[in-house]
Amino acid sequence: MTVRLLFACCLLVAFSTLNSTLAELPTDRVIVPGYERFRAQQLSQVEAGNLLLSELNCTSCHQPSSSSAIPTRSAPVLTDVANRIQPEHLQQYIADPFGTKPGTAMPQVLHGQTTEQQAKAITHFLANHSTVIPTAVSTDSVKKGQQLFHSLGCAACHGDLRNGPKGIVDYGMPLGTLHEKYSFLSLTAFLKDPHAVRPSGRMPSLNLTQEEAGNVASYLLRETKADPVMQYEYFEGSWENLPDFSTLKAKTTGYASQISISVAERDELFAIRFQSNLHIRKGDKYKFWLTSDDASRLLIDGEEIIRHDGVHAASTKTGEVQLSPGPHAIVVEYCEWHGQEELSLELSSKELERQPLNAMLSLSDSPQAMKSSFEADPTLVKQGATLFQTVGCASCHQHAGLADSATQSTAIATKPTEAKALAALNGNSETGCLTRAGTTPRFQLSKQQVDDLKAALTALQKPDQLAATKQQQIRSTLLTLNCYACHGRDEMGGIADELNHVFTGTVPEMGDEARIPPTLTNVGDKLQQSWMTQVLNEGAKNRPYMKTRMPRFGKKNVGDLVQQFATLDQRTEIEAVTYEERPHRILAAGRYMVGDQALSCIKCHSFGKYKATGVQSLDMTTMTSRLRRDWFHRYLVNPQEYRKGTRMPAAWPRGRSILRNVLDSNTPQQIQAIWDYLEQGDKAAIPSGLEKKAIVLKPTERPMIYRNFIEGLSPRGIAVGHREKVHYAWDAHDMNLKLIWHNQFIDASKHWVGRGQGFQSPLGDHVMNLAGGIPFATLESLDVEWPKKNAREAGFRFIGYNLNEQGHPTFKYSMNDIDVTDLTVPLPAEPDSKLTRTITLSVSDRTQVPDNLYFRIAAGNQLEKNATGVRVGSVSFDLAMIHKAVLRTAGSQELLAPIQFDSSGKATISYQMSW
Repeated sequence: MTVRLLFACCLLVAFSTLNSTLAELPTDRVIVPGYERFRAQQLSQVEAGNLLLSELNCTSCHQPSSSSAIPTRSAPVLTDVANRIQPEHLQQYIADPFGTKPGTAMPQVLHGQTTEQQAKAITHFLANHSTVIPTAVSTDSVKKGQQLFHSLGCAACHGDLRNGPKGIVDYGMPLGTLHEKYSFLSLTAFLKDPHAVRPSGRMPSLNLTQEEAGNVASYLLRETKADPVMQYEYFEGSWENLPDFSTLKAKTTGYASQISISVAERDELFAIRFQSNLHIRKGDKYKFWLTSDDASRLLIDGEEIIRHDGVHAASTKTGEVQLSPGPHAIVVEYCEWHGQEELSLELSSKELERQPLNAMLSLSDSPQAMKSSFEADPTLVKQGATLFQTVGCASCHQHAGLADSATQSTAIATKPTEAKALAALNGNSETGCLTRAGTTPRFQLSKQQVDDLKAALTALQKPDQLAATKQQQIRSTLLTLNCYACHGRDEMGGIADELNHVFTGTVPEMGDEARIPPTLTNVGDKLQQSWMTQVLNEGAKNRPYMKTRMPRFGKKNVGDLVQQFATLDQRTEIEAVTYEERPHRILAAGRYMVGDQALSCIKCHSFGKYKATGVQSLDMTTMTSRLRRDWFHRYLVNPQEYRKGTRMPAAWPRGRSILRNVLDSNTPQQIQAIWDYLEQGDKAAIPSGLEKKAIVLKPTERPMIYRNFIEGLSPRGIAVGHREKVHYAWDAHDMNLKLIWHNQFIDASKHWVGRGQGFQSPLGDHVMNLAGGIPFATLESLDVEWPKKNAREAGFRFIGYNLNEQGHPTFKYSMNDIDVTDLTVPLPAEPDSKLTRTITLSVSDRTQVPDNLYFRIAAGNQLEKNATGVRVGSVSFDLAMIHKAVLRTAGSQELLAPIQFDSSGKATISYQMSW
């Protein structure tokens, strides 16, 4: 019987103080977080055994039955392990897995007197062409990485590493001595994309940026021993700008393994200069990133690449230079003027992600040598390739190099033919993996773990008892992925008391809601399946106040979890809501309710790019994509029922509305109106109260005219506001009415503050877009489409506008030989005012006007006739004063008015608009 080689536990990051930590960690057994934490009180013996069968990867050799609910776990991919792990560590781990990393699930597969020689051969196969070079890490990055590790969620699985062994919980994933295993670059690459190496998702991805991954790697590799790669000179004096270092005498000199101001004991005011050789393997254009507080400079081969001079806060400047292969003299200068101290240098190219230079520096004209004596032996490489398959490594681990090995095998994950099916195993047998006799793989198991595995194997022989409920399937997945480290569900899991302090938030006023990840109890009732799928597959950061980050597990690893949540949790109690009001009025009601004049949801919830006026809770524009409508209705009526102690108030206590003037105080309609409004997402009009620097224009006695860039119009837009709270926008480019709306007029802050860039949307409600394009056209027949040419091409010319006694503007333009005036005035009405538009045409010679001239009143996908005129969408046009209006379909549906001149050469079109 054979099993995998190098099946390492899920690693998020590494703990570098091995000797002191080993004394505190359990040394008698494999560590599986869910097993360690819940075995004593909440897991049955069979459930505990099934968890071990999964996490020990028993199914890689022993075929599970089709009815088995045991999640599979893939071992690490070893194809590029030579670029990740130091050969010395690899050989030590293969020879003695548990001695090298206590708690590991990797079994001892090599036995007897040949163990060391076999481990050496396998190492030469795996580490052939090794490129792992340990390099020093930045002190500043270590500090940043420590903060990230203990805030983003790493500590939830691995424990608080700041206090040494005291912070390591007995169910935390042990990390071992990763400074002996990884280099800075290889650990950074792993942290950025752990699934590329460990596809089973036990190590999730936190979607770290390159900088974040580098900082966390620096923290975990902080005890890396590295040789000096540069010389430094330390000076004391008072400089606000970089001094001329050639005129200064150094107080101290020395050698360093990194570019960092921590290399020397420092006074409050000082300067420092680093010198080294930068070794370029491939000629290319390289970009350098110099970060400092205060002055700094980078020189390469005597040429200044970056100057970041003067007194300033920590900030970064960049510079680019073409570099040829070989060594290049590099100098970094720095001086400090009181306060914060910071200095770092990174580079990038087409083939290199942004990273520190340490691995590319040396004191001589030759690049750094490998920090080990390892050199692959071709003979051992061939022997190791054969052993990799014969002792069982290939049963678990992928390695593409097998096809090039001595055996020319193309099998990457061969299952040994002699391994019995899982259900056929006898847990009470005196041979096998559960014993420590013979040559079978030896797992480091406690007596309790062995007994649980035996119980699980016995249960597998009873197929009629194997069917798992949806609840058991969910629990199994949450255990294997260690979701219970952060989330509770049905009285199980959630944050442990001893790690409560590592979960932090940015808004203390919100209490635990700002720092504790939400419960998963009834999560399938709360969240949309599409959202759950996205979160589990891609991760999420939709709670800006919570520092802990929701990781990415990958679709393959979560399986049917989303569907299981939905099937088990969903409730469908809320019936569809119908209204008598038009849709735009429902949206306006929803907008009003979330604003500062009603329920003031904006005091706690952000709205897209607009921050809340108080604490910064979940973004309202994403709510309907996250939440289920049914749950949303129930939650708003009684938030405390769904989250005890929440700050969310009950705006509909006992199901009764406190807003008597909105939608007849109908609770279901009011909640649905908010839902409908939020469904517009980031396209929804901004609620009242969020524009902190708004300059709201409020028309009083006379109309107010606002000429500027208006959303939906050309740059020649003209908005007109009225005290009757009905407004419109006229476009001097198209000579046409483009927008109409109610309530508030417009916010002028975008154009009256700063440079005045961008287009401003109307501030009010019921914003309606009217037919664009030119207003008049000559049609050969009613089957001809309306011309798409612009106004100037069609012969229109804007003349300007005059104000009448009441202050209403009359817009004036010409159309070939016809003069046109366009006047729109408010008409008070309930519940909202209307607009009356009157257009007058004048011509000196009416015989020169074609008979088939039309004015286009409206256009849309669906025009409906009513008692007084036509309704287009939500806008009704009262056509009582229009003679023989035409409703036609030509491309789209259109409402046209034929132009008829009287004997004096005049024609008038007048109609009302209500919406």
